[in-house]
Amino acid sequence: MGQGPSTTQGEESATPPPRAGWALLRRALRRFPKSRAGRVFVLIAFVDAFGRGFFLAGSTLFYTQVIGLSTAQVGLGLSIAGLFGVACAIPTGWLADRFGDGPVLIALQLWRAAAFLVYPFVDDFRMFLVVACFVGAVEQAVGPIIQSVAGATAEEGSRVGAMALIAVARNSAYALSAVIATVVITMADSRTYVGFVLANAAAFLVTAALLTRLRLPRRGTGGDGRSGPRGAKLLPFKNARFLLLSLANGILYLHVPILSVAFPLWIVTHTEAPRGLVGAALVVNTVLAVSLQVRLSKGGDDMAHAGRKQRAAGLALALFCALTAVTGPADALTAGALLLLAAVPLTLGELWQSAGGWGISYGLAPEEQRTYYLSVYQLGATGMTVAGPALLTIAVVDTGATGWLALGAVFAVTGLVVPLLARAVGSQDPVPAGSGPGD
Repeated sequence: MGQGPSTTQGEESATPPPRAGWALLRRALRRFPKSRAGRVFVLIAFVDAFGRGFFLAGSTLFYTQVIGLSTAQVGLGLSIAGLFGVACAIPTGWLADRFGDGPVLIALQLWRAAAFLVYPFVDDFRMFLVVACFVGAVEQAVGPIIQSVAGATAEEGSRVGAMALIAVARNSAYALSAVIATVVITMADSRTYVGFVLANAAAFLVTAALLTRLRLPRRGTGGDGRSGPRGAKLLPFKNARFLLLSLANGILYLHVPILSVAFPLWIVTHTEAPRGLVGAALVVNTVLAVSLQVRLSKGGDDMAHAGRKQRAAGLALALFCALTAVTGPADALTAGALLLLAAVPLTLGELWQSAGGWGISYGLAPEEQRTYYLSVYQLGATGMTVAGPALLTIAVVDTGATGWLALGAVFAVTGLVVPLLARAVGSQDPVPAGSGPGD
């Protein structure tokens, strides 16, 4: 989320001999979690992303052609819903520590299923806004809880490695459902988009059922039965370096809106490259992510290694920006080649950023308040998810090469600063027992 992508692609393009096929299967099985809880949770992640992939592939068409919204209404509604998600993420993380990750995650999946079952009955902007905010209120809260559960299912293994497997499962599911959805869209009418919405709701219900079979170890609590001592809810906000690490992770997390918004816009509006290159870049990203996620996550449980991974992410993303910046005036062939090449450091930056972020956040989260601390750390990435598309469009894409080079400088500086901040926080705040770098 092994072999490099070129080898794997070659083996898939020709029919592999039996021994080669068995070798691929053995490598996949070696990566699979040994614990029952770990295997169940990987399945849960796959099913969740499979349903989500269907909806994402047809969501814009559903909003505009089924509900009848304008693109401006869709953008406004989803932005407001995103703000709800920012406001609700941290309280939900606290609830997960108080009542358990498993029960809260089940409740969130049922909440999301209910919202998507209502979506087909929406017929105007006001009702769309209500349902979108209902969904958005829990969207940003799910990620930290998933990370906390993945860490719990790792048992004696690597927590960062467990998250890497979850990422591989999700990326694979997204790719598979996107391919199926694309074929369906080309062959069916707009009524099919309602089926995508219902498929997403069904996936949430299935994962909620599977979560009831997940047996997670109980985490330590304070003496009064509550998660942590009184006033503990403010502790991460009193640690300036912890918040700076969250902000740095958020800056590096800009690779997400870059891939989904800024990079496609740049290709289509500012270069001579063919528009089909947008899809080709996504294929490069998906293949590399699935092939290299686990490998590039190794060692991420150690705080120092995690900091260096984010440094590598910053430098890789800076290289991506430099390559992209020179494609504006280039001819179609040169621009296409450079943009495909740029997709490689963009993906490497994504993988190193995620591995480093997981390692740092696990290492600094006290066991009894793990989900709450993970939710606070996730604030930086959540903020960039909401603000990133507009920020990148105005300050980078519309500015041209200068904007890309300035963004690259920001990435490079951020990456270089993270190891220093991680070292300083680690030396000031000893990691609690049970959540240390060596776990």
